[in-house]
Amino acid sequence: MPPTTAAEHPPPHGHGTAALDDLADTDYCEDCEEVLSDYYCNACAVNLCSSCWDTQPAHRRKRLAPGQIPHEKTNLTVANRVQTVFTCAGDERTLKRLHKEDEVTAWFGLERELKDEGLFMFRDHGRFADLANNHHSFNHQTPPVSTGTPLAVTNKIPSLVSFVGQTGAGKSTLIKLLIQLNQRPGPGEKFHSPVPGLTGRDLPTSEDVHLYADPLTAGSNHPLLFADSEGIDGGEREPLAANLRKTREKEEMESVGSESDYSATPRSFTEREVTWMDSKVKQTRQFAASQLYPRILFAFSDVVVFVHRNPRSIEGVLERLLDWGSVAIETTYNQPILPYAIVALNATELDIDPSMWDIETSTTLLLASLASTVDKNATFSTYAELWRKRGKVINNIEDLMMCYYSAVKVIRLPTNGRPILVEQQAQSLYAEIERACRLARNVKKQTRMLLNAFELQAYLHHAFDHFCSTLDTPFDFVQCSYLTSHLSTTFGESILALARSMALKKPRPRASTIFQKLGHLIASCMTLDVMRSNLKGTAERIFAQYVPQIDAALREFGDRHWPCEFYVRGAVPPHLQTHLNALHFQHSVHAVGVIMRCANVRSGHAAKGHQLSDGRVFARGAYESSFKFEEHRKQILDDIYVKFHQSMQKLSGLARQGVDQLKAAAVLHRTEALSAFYPATDGEETVGLQHTVFCICCLFGLPEALLPCGHMLCRDCVEAYGHRKAHALVEVLECPLEINQKTQQQPHIVYTRPESAGVRVLALHNGGVRSIIQIEVLKLIEKELQGKIPIKSLFDMIIGEGTGGVLALGLNARGWDLDDCEQHLREIFAKSFTPANIHRFPTFQLRGSQAKYRSKMLEDCLASIFPEQRIVDLPPSDDPMQRSSKVAVLTSSSTGRKILFSNYRRKASPTLPYTLYPVTDYASQPKVSDIARASMAHTELFKPFLDPRLGHLFFKKDMTERFLIEVAQNECQSIYTGLPKDFPDILLSIGCGRTRKASTPSINSTNTSQTKASSKPISHVEADETRSVFTEYSGDVSALYPRPNFISLNPALDAPPSLDNVSSIASLQSLIQSATDTMVIKKIVNQLFATLFYAESDTAIQDTAAGEYLIPIRIHTRIVSHTPTMHALGTLLQPTGPFPNSSFVFWEQDYAPQHFPISQHAIDSMVQQGRFPSLKILLPVWDVDAVVHGVLRLEGGEEYPLSAFPRCLLVGGQKLSRKGNLDISSLSKVPTWSAPAVEKDNDTDNDTNADVSSNEIGTGWTADFAIRAGHGDLDDDDDDDATALPKYTP
Repeated sequence: MPPTTAAEHPPPHGHGTAALDDLADTDYCEDCEEVLSDYYCNACAVNLCSSCWDTQPAHRRKRLAPGQIPHEKTNLTVANRVQTVFTCAGDERTLKRLHKEDEVTAWFGLERELKDEGLFMFRDHGRFADLANNHHSFNHQTPPVSTGTPLAVTNKIPSLVSFVGQTGAGKSTLIKLLIQLNQRPGPGEKFHSPVPGLTGRDLPTSEDVHLYADPLTAGSNHPLLFADSEGIDGGEREPLAANLRKTREKEEMESVGSESDYSATPRSFTEREVTWMDSKVKQTRQFAASQLYPRILFAFSDVVVFVHRNPRSIEGVLERLLDWGSVAIETTYNQPILPYAIVALNATELDIDPSMWDIETSTTLLLASLASTVDKNATFSTYAELWRKRGKVINNIEDLMMCYYSAVKVIRLPTNGRPILVEQQAQSLYAEIERACRLARNVKKQTRMLLNAFELQAYLHHAFDHFCSTLDTPFDFVQCSYLTSHLSTTFGESILALARSMALKKPRPRASTIFQKLGHLIASCMTLDVMRSNLKGTAERIFAQYVPQIDAALREFGDRHWPCEFYVRGAVPPHLQTHLNALHFQHSVHAVGVIMRCANVRSGHAAKGHQLSDGRVFARGAYESSFKFEEHRKQILDDIYVKFHQSMQKLSGLARQGVDQLKAAAVLHRTEALSAFYPATDGEETVGLQHTVFCICCLFGLPEALLPCGHMLCRDCVEAYGHRKAHALVEVLECPLEINQKTQQQPHIVYTRPESAGVRVLALHNGGVRSIIQIEVLKLIEKELQGKIPIKSLFDMIIGEGTGGVLALGLNARGWDLDDCEQHLREIFAKSFTPANIHRFPTFQLRGSQAKYRSKMLEDCLASIFPEQRIVDLPPSDDPMQRSSKVAVLTSSSTGRKILFSNYRRKASPTLPYTLYPVTDYASQPKVSDIARASMAHTELFKPFLDPRLGHLFFKKDMTERFLIEVAQNECQSIYTGLPKDFPDILLSIGCGRTRKASTPSINSTNTSQTKASSKPISHVEADETRSVFTEYSGDVSALYPRPNFISLNPALDAPPSLDNVSSIASLQSLIQSATDTMVIKKIVNQLFATLFYAESDTAIQDTAAGEYLIPIRIHTRIVSHTPTMHALGTLLQPTGPFPNSSFVFWEQDYAPQHFPISQHAIDSMVQQGRFPSLKILLPVWDVDAVVHGVLRLEGGEEYPLSAFPRCLLVGGQKLSRKGNLDISSLSKVPTWSAPAVEKDNDTDNDTNADVSSNEIGTGWTADFAIRAGHGDLDDDDDDDATALPKYTP
């Protein structure tokens, strides 16, 4: 559609509400000139009123205009809208303004660094994210009327429609036409639309790729987004939009006076270097428009509208369409659907056969006319031959087109001159686009590849990264699904561990039998993981991504864990006797019935041949086994896939009945897979592996809970197979592995850290006898709390080194209180640091240092303090919160590598400067006493601890305070996945004294400390010590928060005593007790006390009357109900306690605060009943994505942030995944695998409840697998605080 100028066709005007005096002459009927016009005649190009329309001779006699064009009675509104599309700016100033306003719609494109002809950078301007996450981005003036809350935008399913074609074909004009015709009437609704090109100019108009919202679907669940791509043959001429933008920026810079002072209007973008642009040919705009943009748009578009201007050259149109498709089709795989192609023949003459305006007729006639050209046209024949070699049958042009597109339709759009026909054809195009998008959504839903806006944005980011690095390697959709869903990395190791345990059974089973039995369990675990990770795709596509992990387990099992199958039965053959090691062996066994079986595995067989388990070589020969990876791999994978496919099919059937698939997968996994794999046993024998480093139930998750039976479960399995007793407590009535056992199982309460709560970390450093300082500081903290809340309840993780490590182990593993810590440390010091224990003749030296004391006394003392207990064992405590706390101790090895002991497991990371102590089973778990011994092994005091796995371990004095803090940060990020960026709530680092530069003893604390001897607060430590406290990350956090998250308490001493000076303990205690400013401790206590409370939010409620959004918030406490600590918490909040008249305060960033006092009813409930009623409030906000502050306000007005505040309560309504990243980079390449044919299970479709009882599937899920009755209900939410206002009903 050729654009026209305002001078050529003055637009008609509607009546509107303007006063008559303000109306232009053209608003009146151009015949009578007395009343306002109602209609527009396209042939006469005049505005007429109703009375004058029929008085016109041409209208009355129904004459046709030249070209057989009828005089059409066009509604003035329609005529106005169509004419607005074809009317372009007549002056340069207006054109500049329009292009400047259009810059906000830029999506992505290429930009070359101006200096020295720099690299080409791919810029993503975030337009899709704006449209997906912010309803204000749909227009630039006022937000459109939207149904539902903006929070739901990211959960909508957008469809991308790409308009491509030659430069000047009318892509921008066509998009503008669709937007203008779909625009709702009203002054406030002005959606962005493209700026069409100018008449008479051959310069390309559009720059890069822009994205526009369709007004009709912008507020629906399935919005359409129109992508306007730069012309594919624009050459190297800079588009008009780019030229105007750069000219404007240059003029603005000159008006400022200097380049250094100039700050252009920011165009938000993220940049990626385009690494493949390494030649002159590739470093062109045309190459990017024809090679890069099609790959991205083809991969993600549901519909591709190919706009062409010359309908007579239709053969060339299809050539272009094939060229464009061929560029993109082989650069993706696992793509859920090919795009739907619509050929829009623009500027079609008005005098064609009227039947050609019909889409189906036009499509049929056009394809039929070109059917015979498939082998005549050079381009067509080339593509046809290519696909015929691939097994495709290509008889006509339609067959060829269907190789690249899911469907092909042709629509003709007229030139300007018939507004009614223009509107009709535009609406036909829009209807076809909408229909195609609906079909695409249905196909994607069937293949589990239907992406909401949030997921699609993540896919786009991965695609941008991919195509900026290579144009040759295809983009994998299913692989991207795993990158965004964070597939577990322990699956292959879990399979291997189970296979190894089965191979050790007597009599030894065949390897094929092992994996045949494992097949159902593996398939069920995969199904459960698919549901938990919400992976997209068909069963075949999803299964293919698990194959590398299964392959790794199979290969490792065959190479390193399956012994040679060669054996000798009966009398030893004469030809083998000469190969026996010793004659006494031959004499010691019976000649008949003896069995000698080789014990070597494949990787260790070549050197010695056949070898017995006791080391004796009894025969020569190569490794023999009926199990071969290359031969058995396909059958094993096929067996697992068939079971996986059946499980997915069964879940699909249940989903059609309204059953929750995730819960159904958990039930089926327990009742079918686990029940079959772990049959009933006799006596008290425990089934399965115990104390594993992976979740023994699902084989994917990292273990977080140790059950009394010794089985380790991940958080997901605990929640799936347990009964929630309280907000953060889950009662596991029986282990899911032992449902067949006859023995009565003991219920177990598991504390699950609330996802909305932050993390509190205590770091304790080495100090020898000076660690008594740490105990005294912690006592001061407890004293401020009246001794009612133990220090263990104030921290989620304790990390230590040296004597600080011993304190960490005592507090966590043994459940010591601070008096116990002091008593046991005094005992260690008294027995170890005595003159009688000094080496008279030191013999051990390490890098110039020597051990001063003998280690025997230390080892005996630690063995008595820490009895036979491994770090993974549950501490002797009835408090579930204490049993769930984390502990880590840092030591060093002789190689210089730091070693971290912990009571948790996480993914190993080779990039960290330390290593997690390696364990494979319970026997390899280190003892607590050995960890304490390694931690106490200061190189100047004791010899290193000799670890059976890692050799010498010791404390190295070069481990600084900064390093321990960085380890704490890394560990928190690894094990507490899903944390907000600004964690932790607090990281309190307590040192053991440093040499003071001033003369007054004091404790210096960053941002919080002052001393009694000095009235000047110390807001920071000395500059040369700042690095030991703050890292780059902590610096960023402190800038975002109104209080310091990272606090270092390290007392300044005149002359710090030596590490073994036992006589200085009393003076150190006295010094800390008398010289520490109580305000320093009180501020820390207040901060810790505030983090005992956290808040959870729910979906926002839109208050249309007030224009605000109400976010429902529930305030909880970390303290477990019905414990002495809960009673103490209420006592501290009493009017006579240290925290009287406290209240919760919330406010949206830059808005007034909302106060919610802690009622006396809530306090009485804590004191008398030992339970905290969750406080329910409604927080009014203007922006649901805004940062919200939540604090505990004390009586004196001091405010301290609640746990995990400030933060965005609702960010797109998306929860953070707790799963780890898929890592198959280290796996060797394996043969490809194709899925076997699987017959549809009709029984599954007809009876989808097979093997699943109605009591376990459906709405009645509150019991959560309650096999036996629970022992009391600890639900905190039964008695909500009636005085917390305002309230809401969930």
